[in-house]
Amino acid sequence: MGRNRQLTVLAALLLNANRVVPVSSLIDAVWRSDPPATADKQIQTCVWRLRNAFAAAGGPVDLIETEQGGYRIRLDEEDLDAHAFEKAVRRARALAAAGDLESASAEYQRALAFYRGQPLADISGPLTYAVAAHWEERRFSVLEEWLDIGLTLGRHAELISELKPLVAEYPMRERLCAQLMTALYQSQRRAEALAVYRNSRLAQIKNLGLEPSTGLQELHQKILAGEPIAPPPAVVAHQPWPGAKVPAQLPPRIKDFTGRRDLLQRITSDLRSGGEPRVVALAGCGGTGKTALAIHAGLALQQHFPDGQLYADLRGHTDPVHPQEVLNGFLDAFGVPEHRIPAGLAARAALFRSITASKRLLIVLDDVAESTRYEALLPSGESAVLCTGRASLLKIPGLTEYRVDGLPTDEALDLLASLAGVERVFAEVDSARRIVQFCGHLPLAIRAAGARLRARPHCTLSSFTDRLATRQDRIAELSIGSLDMGARLDTTVEQLSPPAYRLWLRLSMCDVESVPEWMASAVSDRPGEDTQRLLDALVNAHLLAVTQDRAPDGPRYSFNPLVRDHARQRAATELGALAGQDVVERIALAPPGRKGSAGVSGAFRPDKEYTVHGTQAV
Repeated sequence: MGRNRQLTVLAALLLNANRVVPVSSLIDAVWRSDPPATADKQIQTCVWRLRNAFAAAGGPVDLIETEQGGYRIRLDEEDLDAHAFEKAVRRARALAAAGDLESASAEYQRALAFYRGQPLADISGPLTYAVAAHWEERRFSVLEEWLDIGLTLGRHAELISELKPLVAEYPMRERLCAQLMTALYQSQRRAEALAVYRNSRLAQIKNLGLEPSTGLQELHQKILAGEPIAPPPAVVAHQPWPGAKVPAQLPPRIKDFTGRRDLLQRITSDLRSGGEPRVVALAGCGGTGKTALAIHAGLALQQHFPDGQLYADLRGHTDPVHPQEVLNGFLDAFGVPEHRIPAGLAARAALFRSITASKRLLIVLDDVAESTRYEALLPSGESAVLCTGRASLLKIPGLTEYRVDGLPTDEALDLLASLAGVERVFAEVDSARRIVQFCGHLPLAIRAAGARLRARPHCTLSSFTDRLATRQDRIAELSIGSLDMGARLDTTVEQLSPPAYRLWLRLSMCDVESVPEWMASAVSDRPGEDTQRLLDALVNAHLLAVTQDRAPDGPRYSFNPLVRDHARQRAATELGALAGQDVVERIALAPPGRKGSAGVSGAFRPDKEYTVHGTQAV
């Protein structure tokens, strides 16, 4: 492969190994702020060529996977030097904390051996510069830890040859200067140690106009006075707080949890994989059962996370909880005394990362909003994070996201049967199918239907179905107590911008199973590009879905039946009686060349019946 955009794409994938990299991030890495109109197609071509190159070299054909919204490269932990380096550093710090400094020194050397030149040296651009700067700083921090251990072990003379060229090249790195001064002084080379200080001081005054730090000045004074110098403290990992606990905060398992076997297997496989913290997100509209799925997956993985499981409901779409408050609860769960918990968010996050650096934890964050300062809640070490959200969270780098939709018919019937009674459901299986279709196959609505049927033991499923078919506010009939599908949707809708909300209402009135892009532009009050952005916002909020079928007239968008019912009810109330006719006229006046073969007959009218996935809906 030449030095071209393919290498940049490969670098971006490797830097986020085993995580989904959004196409938008790949475009930014290749073109920065001036991408061509065909950027997404060119990224697709780059990935195709990379796959061919790997296959020609004998690699697996599925090394780079296509995921929703991006791509992911699958690698074992030892396949990437960066992962192996970090693992060796963690082992070295653990050995140092246990007092085995000889083994720790050897492990540090093993980690530093992974550096064989500047990372991504064959690629130029902002991505390369940022990565190179990060790993250069990372290498120095680990190198300085190793040198401290060597000085503690009394290897002063040996380390002088390591330190002299480093200090000559980086005279303003005070920790290196202090280490060389210590090594020279302890080797009876006092004059040279003082010269190192003098050169470092002159470099800092010349370049920064600053005197050396207090610590370096104090070391200089001790050498001048001929006083003994204590060796630097060897690196130690964070020691547990007295009375530290193993938290187990996950809510209890939902007894009638049903289905999701394939998705559950993929989630648990991703969370079990080793390496740096893994982050998996479950995204879908309210009522799809994301929380139940996350808790079920978390409890199934308890044995893989022996250092504990943390849980927080962030209430991102109702009453958001500040990450600072969440961290306070997490630190308390580990036994950190209240007076030792810092006040600020950054300080709490740093303490949390220190405590979790050597742990293997599972953290479940429920109802994460896009506005949440999510990064502060990420742990260190080999922990994993499972979060849920009603909007897509793919903007978070390195995240793997799965869309959670309604249940398949068989699983939906099983859930209804577990609530209303198996014999009762399968005695009227056709009516039961219609009920789950009216529910849009959404678990929350199915639970509400099951609760209503259980409260009415003498009500037949057919009569309940007839009632659903004749109710314009069907979503109210499928709500009971906290099982309120309308309330869940309302909290999502409230996050929309006014133009996106208005388009959502208008689209619900189109008398088609799926709405082509040209029709959305026709009923919108916005230009085509603005309409596309609004459609993207609705898909991101899971209030619309892009259909799987490819159409000659471009992408098509569909509603979940129950979500459409709710939108139509709102449209009838908020847009007025003439809104339907306005939608019909806008579609009729659309340019003929854009209509394709949509077969549009008009817009939604309250006095007409429509077929929705084989079910009559008013």
